[in-house]
Amino acid sequence: MKLRLLYVAWMWLVLSACQREPSSPQLPASEEPFSREELENLEEESELPANMTKTGSRDTIAEVISEKAKSTSEKTRSFPRNASEKAIHISESDTEKTNSHTVDFSEKVIEKPNISIISKPENTSLEPGSRHTLPIEIASENAHDQKLQLQARLPEDWKLVSVSSIDELQNSDKKVALLSFFIPSSAKPGSRPVSLEILQENGEIVLQDEIQVSIAKNPSLEIFAISYPKTLQAGAPVEVVYGIRNNGNVRQEISLKSNVELLDAEKGTIAPDSLKVVKVQAKASQKIQQLQTITTYLEVSSKELKEPLRAYSSTRIFPSKIQKKDAYFRFPVRASLNYNSYTYKDEHFSTISAEVFGDGYLDLKKDHHLNFVFRLPKQQYLKRFGVTDQYSLIYSYKDRTRVFLGDHAYFMNRLGFDNRYGMGFRIDQKLQKWEFSTYYSKPRLYEFNSSPLFGAKATYRFTDSLQVALNLAHSSGSIQGANPNIEANPDEKGQILTASVNFKRRRTQVEAEASASFTNQHQSSAAFLNVLQGFGKFSFNGSYTLSGEYYFGSLRNSRQFSNSLFYNPGKWNFAVGHTVSRVNQRLNPLFYAAEPYFENTYALAGYRVNRKHSFSLRAETRQREDQLEPKSYFYKERSLLYRYLYSGEKLSFNFNGRLAKTQNLLVGSDDFKNTYSINFNSAYRLTDALSLRGGMNHNYSNRYGYSDAKMAYTRYHVGFNLSAGRNFRWNATYNSGFSPDENYLRRDFVTSNFLFRLARHHQFETRITYYENAGAMNRKELLALGKYTYFLGVPLKRVLDQGSLSGTIGTSTEDLDVSGIRILAAGK
Repeated sequence: MKLRLLYVAWMWLVLSACQREPSSPQLPASEEPFSREELENLEEESELPANMTKTGSRDTIAEVISEKAKSTSEKTRSFPRNASEKAIHISESDTEKTNSHTVDFSEKVIEKPNISIISKPENTSLEPGSRHTLPIEIASENAHDQKLQLQARLPEDWKLVSVSSIDELQNSDKKVALLSFFIPSSAKPGSRPVSLEILQENGEIVLQDEIQVSIAKNPSLEIFAISYPKTLQAGAPVEVVYGIRNNGNVRQEISLKSNVELLDAEKGTIAPDSLKVVKVQAKASQKIQQLQTITTYLEVSSKELKEPLRAYSSTRIFPSKIQKKDAYFRFPVRASLNYNSYTYKDEHFSTISAEVFGDGYLDLKKDHHLNFVFRLPKQQYLKRFGVTDQYSLIYSYKDRTRVFLGDHAYFMNRLGFDNRYGMGFRIDQKLQKWEFSTYYSKPRLYEFNSSPLFGAKATYRFTDSLQVALNLAHSSGSIQGANPNIEANPDEKGQILTASVNFKRRRTQVEAEASASFTNQHQSSAAFLNVLQGFGKFSFNGSYTLSGEYYFGSLRNSRQFSNSLFYNPGKWNFAVGHTVSRVNQRLNPLFYAAEPYFENTYALAGYRVNRKHSFSLRAETRQREDQLEPKSYFYKERSLLYRYLYSGEKLSFNFNGRLAKTQNLLVGSDDFKNTYSINFNSAYRLTDALSLRGGMNHNYSNRYGYSDAKMAYTRYHVGFNLSAGRNFRWNATYNSGFSPDENYLRRDFVTSNFLFRLARHHQFETRITYYENAGAMNRKELLALGKYTYFLGVPLKRVLDQGSLSGTIGTSTEDLDVSGIRILAAGK
C-alpha cells in the first residue's frame, strides 16, 4: 500500500509537468526517474509531520517527494575537482518559466597536468642592493594543452619586480620563465630560499619547488655632511656634523680621520642599516682681514673597504676688518745678515756676511723677469770658513731673450770643456726656429782651470721633438789636477767644435754629441750617445761615451758603456744591466779625494704588494779601483742586496742590506771574505706638527785599507721634526756610533735647525752643530750659524687710488637694532 501511494504521487507530478510545458522533452518509457527500491528508501528516509499519517493526502505526500527530489538533485550537481572521478551533469531550466527538468547523465575524465622544472639556478651568489633575474625552465609531458601560471614567494623585505607569463604549455613543450626581484642592500649574508609555485587556471597548485640563493657580504658605507654653517664671522668656531650610514649587511669596525679637531672617538663600530653621527670642529682666526673659506673633511676607513671614503664641507668666513690693499706693484726682495761662529778649546772664530736676493717680474704683464744674488764680502781664505762672495744676475724677456751677468757656470754640452765658474756673461736669443747663444766666463776663485772660456752656439728646432745644435768654444789648458792619468797642459790652447742632436717623442729619447778638438799641440775627438726606448712593458736605456787620448775637453782617453733592460708587468719590475767605466776627468784637487774605474753587472727583481709594501732583490758583481793617489780602495765583490719599504699614513720605514764576498786587491789577496751591511731608517708622525725619526747602519767589511782585516762598526741617529706651518720649524738630530776595532774613529754630534717667522717681514734662523771627537783630550767643538732675513717689496708702479666710504644705516622698522651693523668694503 505504501509503495503504491508513492508511485501514484510521483506519476501525478510528472503528468502535471508535461501538461504545463508540452515542448519539454520526455523521458523514455523504459527509464523511470526512480526505481522501486529507491522509492521504498525514499519513503523510509522521509520524516513526515506528526499530524500526517502514511495514508495522508496526495498533495502532502507529493510535497515531501518533491523536496526529497530537489535535495537529491543538488547533491548530484556538485562534482569533485579531481579529474579522475566521475561527474554527473544536470541542466535545469529556469524554475520561474517551467517546473519541468531535463537531466543529462554523461561522464568526462580531466587529467592532472604532469609539470616539471628541468632547469633552475642553484647556490647562485647574489650581490645585495641590486636587481637580479633568474631563468627557470619548465616542461610538460601531458597530451593536452595547459594554461599555467608561475608564482614566487620571496624572503621578507625582498621586492618582486616581475614574473614572466607561461600561458599555454603544449604537449612535450618547454618554456623559460624569468623571475626578477630586488635584494635590499641590508639583506643578511648567507643562504636564502626562494619558493616557486605553478598553478592551473582554476588556481590549483600543481607543482611546488624552491631555489637556494647565496647572499654575498656587502660592506657598503656612505658618508655625508648633515649640517654645517654656510657663513660665519671671524673668531667663531666652525662646527660640522657628519653622518656615516651602513648601507651594507655586515657590522664594520671603522677608523675616523679629519683635517680639523675630531670631537668623537677615532675608532668605533657601526651595525648594518644604522647611522652614526660624528662632529668635528674648526677654529676661524679672528685676525683674518679678507674673505676666507674653511674646508673640513671627515674620512672613514675600515678593513672591508678598498679605499677610504671622505665627505667635505665649506664655510665662508667674513673678517671683522678688511686689510688695506697695497696700492703699488712691487718687486720682491729679501735681505739677510749671516753670523758664523766656531769654538774649539781656547780658539774662537767668527765672521759676518750679508746677502741680497731678488726674484720676480718687473711689469704687470709679466713680460720682464729679474733674478739676482749679491753676497759679500769675500771670505774665501778665512780660517774655518769658506764663504765666497757672489754677484749674479739673470734677466729674461718673455721666452725670447735671456741675459746672464756676473758669476755663472755654463754647461753648453756634455762634451767639451768643464764648467768654468767665474765672472762673465751669456746672451740667448730666439728668432723663430733658431736660438743663438754667446758666452764668456773668467774663473776668479781658484787657480785650477783659471783660463777664460768663451764661445758661441746655434740651435735649430725642426719640430717640437727634434732639434740640432752646433757649439764652438775656445780656452786654454790647466795645471796638474787630482787625476794622475791626465797630465798638466797649461801651454795648450785651442777650440772644441761640438754638434748635438736631441730627439724626444712618446717613449723614444735620443741624445747624441760628436766633438772634435783642435789645439796648437793635438787634434782629437769624442762622442756621446744616450738612448731611452720603451716598447710594451719593456724599456731599454743605453749610454756610451768615448774620448781620444789627446782630446782637449774635460774627458781625456776615456771609455764608458752602460746598458740596462727593464720589464714592468704590473706590480713586478725586473731589470738587468752592465756598466764599464774607464773615465779620466780633470778634477780640482780641492774637492776630490777619490775617482774610480769600475765595472758592474746586475740583475734586479722587485714587487710592490700595494701602496704600502714593496721589496726587491738585486744580485751583482762589481770591481772598483780608485785612480787618485794614494788609492783609497781597490776591490772585487759578489753581493746580494735586499730592500723592504713600508709607507703608511703615520709610520714609514725601510730595511735594506747587503750579503757579499769581498776581495781586497790593494793587498793582493786572492781570498773572498764574507762581508755584510745592514741599514734601517724609520719615521713616525705623532701629530700633524710633530714627527720622530731614527736609523741605524752596521757594516762588516774588508773593502778598505791595506791590512785586509774586516772592520766592523755601527752608526745610529735619532731625531725629531716640529712644524707649525711656514712660520715655525725646528728639527734636531743626534748621531753616534761604536765599534770593537781600536782604529775606528768615532765622532758624536748633535745638530739643530730652527726657523721662526714673525709677521710678514721678519725671519730668524739658527743652525747649531755640537761635536765630540773620540781620542782627544778636549773633545768639544761648536759650530753655529745665525741668520736674520727681512722681506720687502720694492715699489715699481702705483696701481690703486684708494679713498674712504662714509654713510648712515637706517630702517623703517623701529624694533630693528642697527647699532651693531658694520659695512666692510674693498675694491678698485
